[in-house]
Amino acid sequence: MKYKLFFMFIFFMIFSCKSPFDKVEKINSKSNFQKNILPPSALRDKSNLDKDQLADSIKNVLLINKTAIVPHSWNDVVEKINFKDSNDTISLANIFVNSPSGGIPLNFSYPVKENDIIFYNIKNHSNNKLNSLTISEGELVRFKKEDFSKKDSINSSLIVTSDNSLNVVFENNNPIKNIGLFPSQLELNLKKLSRLSFTSEIIIDTIPVIKKIVETKFDTIFNIEQNIKSKLGSRLNLKEVKENLFPITVNTKDSLIGWSYWIGLKATDTITVNDQKNNPLSIFSLSELNNVKTQTNKIVQLNSFNDDLEILFENYTFDRRSLNFSKNYSFFRVDNSFSNELRQRALIKLINNSTLYDYDIQFIVASISLRSSKFEVEKEILELKKFIKLTLIGS
Repeated sequence: MKYKLFFMFIFFMIFSCKSPFDKVEKINSKSNFQKNILPPSALRDKSNLDKDQLADSIKNVLLINKTAIVPHSWNDVVEKINFKDSNDTISLANIFVNSPSGGIPLNFSYPVKENDIIFYNIKNHSNNKLNSLTISEGELVRFKKEDFSKKDSINSSLIVTSDNSLNVVFENNNPIKNIGLFPSQLELNLKKLSRLSFTSEIIIDTIPVIKKIVETKFDTIFNIEQNIKSKLGSRLNLKEVKENLFPITVNTKDSLIGWSYWIGLKATDTITVNDQKNNPLSIFSLSELNNVKTQTNKIVQLNSFNDDLEILFENYTFDRRSLNFSKNYSFFRVDNSFSNELRQRALIKLINNSTLYDYDIQFIVASISLRSSKFEVEKEILELKKFIKLTLIGS
């Protein structure tokens, strides 16, 4: 019977060592703020608030959200925010626990910052001693108690010297206590009092805004500068000229972006240019300007061949000829300002080398220019704006 009672006592003592940890309760002074905290929408416009009221509202937002962003123009309001008499109290621990067993220390660790005030209260509610308890700031021991006696209590405070971790360590290394016998029933209470302040920094962000802006739209203008018909006589024809000069003259000067010419080398090769935009030469010119392929049927209308006629070309400008051209037609892109005032862009000389045949010639010059028009539209644009970012420190 005695052995049975002894084993029942051992069993009870071992299982009584297992005590659940209570949840750490956080008591924050922010819960006592006024309930009339302004919503974020009110912080967008300070016209309806005086500076002191607005500063208090920003202060409350900081205390709740830890950070706040305000327009840069509110710098005078930020200067009125004051945490001089404000402290933040947090309960770090409110724990009831049995002393450790198995020779392994029981360690509780909490982050702390410089100048935090730590209030600690540690009690031993049992009749069994605790070998030792230590309170350290990182590696620095701030308090140590050996043989924490039965029914003993420690109630004191300390000021944290640097940003670190606060460690509370219970040790109970003893052959008998290591198997869970004679545990100490401990209560640990820790509170942290932090002095509050805030930092500010200027940040730049892009904000979408709706603005009225003036846009310029460009219309493409086609103009037939020259449309000349003439005749080149054969070498035996004394009445007609055998060669002729064709100056390529462009009267359009403003916003000129390109010009072209076409020569029909015999009577059957002719094109109609009554519509200044929708004719084979203008369509070819626009295609070359945009680097797209011209329709085949339009190219066929531009082709003209005559082995009896010799074509000489002289360019007076720095305008660049496009990649697609023939002996009787070409397009030139105007991408420089060196010859803006030059009306005569080039010169073509035609010579009839035939001794028998006269030829009817058609000579056309076309130009492409841009005409601008302005109109007002509403558009969402991204605008760079300065803000002040406030960050609460000490909590």
